[in-house]
Order: sequence, then C-alpha cells, then structure tokens
Amino acid sequence: MKMKNAMQLKALIKNKAKEKNISAQLVMQNYMLERLLERISLSSYKNNFIIKGGFLVSAIVGLDTRTTMDLDTTIKGFNLTHENIRKIFENICAIQIDDGIQFELTNILDIREKDDYPGVRIMLKAHYSPISVSISVDITTGDMITPHEIEYAFPMLFKEGYIKVLSYNLETILAEKLETVLYRNIANTRLRDYYDIYVLYNLYNVELNLNVLSQSLIRTSRKRGSLMILDEYPKIMMEIRKSLNLQNQWRKYRDFYDYAKDISFDDICNTIVLIMDAISCLIIK
Repeated sequence: MKMKNAMQLKALIKNKAKEKNISAQLVMQNYMLERLLERISLSSYKNNFIIKGGFLVSAIVGLDTRTTMDLDTTIKGFNLTHENIRKIFENICAIQIDDGIQFELTNILDIREKDDYPGVRIMLKAHYSPISVSISVDITTGDMITPHEIEYAFPMLFKEGYIKVLSYNLETILAEKLETVLYRNIANTRLRDYYDIYVLYNLYNVELNLNVLSQSLIRTSRKRGSLMILDEYPKIMMEIRKSLNLQNQWRKYRDFYDYAKDISFDDICNTIVLIMDAISCLIIK
C-alpha cells in the first residue's frame, strides 16, 4: 500500500511492532529492506541475486520469531567489483515504485565473511521525508548451494502479495549454520546461528530432506576446508554444551529477544546433535 505521509507510516510501524512484540526500529528497518527487495525483484538483475541470511530466516519463520537489521545475498553472473556493484545498485535505486521511498547509495566497503568468501557491504539511505533510515546489504560470491537456489515468495508487511526472488533452500541455510557451529566450536559467539538451527528444524523438520542436507553440509565443508570436523561432532557438541561462556551468552540472548525466552541452551545442543545423528550415516565424503 502507498503511504499518505510519514505519519501514517510511523503509525503502521508502531502498530506492527506492538503486534509482533518487537521494537519499532526493527520493523522500520525490515520495511525499508523489503522496499529495496521489491526493487531488486523488478530489476534486470533479479536472477543474479540469491537471498540468504537473517532476512530470509525472518521471512521463513516470521518477524516475531526472528529479527534482522540487514540484507544478505550472494550474487552470480558478475565479478564482485566495486564498479559492477555500484552500477547495479544505482540502477536498482533508480527504479520507481508507488511507495514514495527514495534510495541513495552512500558507500561500498570490502568485507570478509566468517566463511572466508569475498564480499562487499553496500551502505544505503532510504528516504521518506522526513524519515531517513540507514540500511546495508552484504553481498558475497562463490557460495555453495545444494542442489540449487529456489524461488521464494517474501510476504510483505503492509499489503497483500509477495515479492518473488531467488533464495537459498532450507537445507543450504542449515548446512552453512551447522558447519559454522561445528568448525568454530566454542569460539562461535554468534548466538543467532544456534537459534536459527533450533527454530528452523523445529518448525520445518517434516519438510527437511536429510539426503540434501547431508550433501549440502559435505559440499559446504569441503568448500570451507573443514571437512575433517564432521566426524568429530559428538566431541565438539559436548565442548559447546559445557562451555560456561556460551551458556552465559545464551542467557543474555534469551533475555534480550523475547522470542527465545523459553529455549534453553540444552534445547539448542540437543537439536544440533539430533540433526547430526540423523545425517551422519548419509555423509559420504
């Protein structure tokens, strides 16, 4: 829906935040990311972007179950240079939709993801006078998607319908997070990785293809040079479970995010072990 003015948008944001029991800032951030995503879906680059990360997880499980502040994507068909990315995003930002939002590209930074894939961070401003919101898009290349990307329909916050773009499949999301948890062991303090594994498995385990998940985990681990750790998951998970630091970090995460308040760290660890037990016999290295 087209907003009449900034006051109407703020009122809708406030109501949605109350409904979802999250902050208005998070809802505003996600709304502006959604507005950018619709422009990507209408651009000539639609099939070059593959959405992943927290924004995708949030769409799958619900904004009241997982929040994020940025958009993560992998790109195909282009070299990941500042020149290419600037051209792509200037074209995307120039797309006009009847939402009244204007996007401004402010900076491009080089980043190195935790999995060592090369990447860039796009910094943008979303303007809806007098509202101005800073958002970022992290872009990587070379990600291993098994068997392939899918078309995903992102539900919109304030109007009926969906934004259809390419995304990771469920098995690849889980494979990347499982590899990160196992490889980084007690050094991984990204509590959202643990939470995402727990919530995705518990909501969608019936739809999960264990054969695809096992192959995705193998391919991801091989790509990241961590194949040797898969056989060691019982020992690794025992170390993670016993980590006082991680237990303490999880308590803080649970206190901060209301949607995680009833999940114990043991619940998380039990879920990861359950998944690994289920696919360990399928892993052929």
